[in-house]
Amino acid sequence: MITMDELAQIVQQGFQEMHQNFANVNLRIDKLEHRMDTMEKRMDNMEQRMDSMEQRMDNIEQRVSSMENRMDSIEQNVAKMDERLVNIEKDISYLARGVGEHAVLLNRLVN
Repeated sequence: MITMDELAQIVQQGFQEMHQNFANVNLRIDKLEHRMDTMEKRMDNMEQRMDSMEQRMDNIEQRVSSMENRMDSIEQNVAKMDERLVNIEKDISYLARGVGEHAVLLNRLVN
């Protein structure tokens, strides 16, 4: 038969074991919370990096668009220059027929 003192010791030992088990569980929970906090910080950093990359990509897209516009303008100017060269060649051909090809070539060299 168990005495009251023995029963009290058994109950006290059971509470101590439960207290220790809860302390271990709380320690594990604290470690998990710390890991979660670390993961949240990493995720925040990744989100900031992604935002920065998105801004950089937007800037690159704007630059490429600007370069495309400039290239279109250059192509238009080159087309105009081609047209002018054709007109100049026609003028030279017309003048060469009238005053002689050598005189026109000499005039081009001098001027």
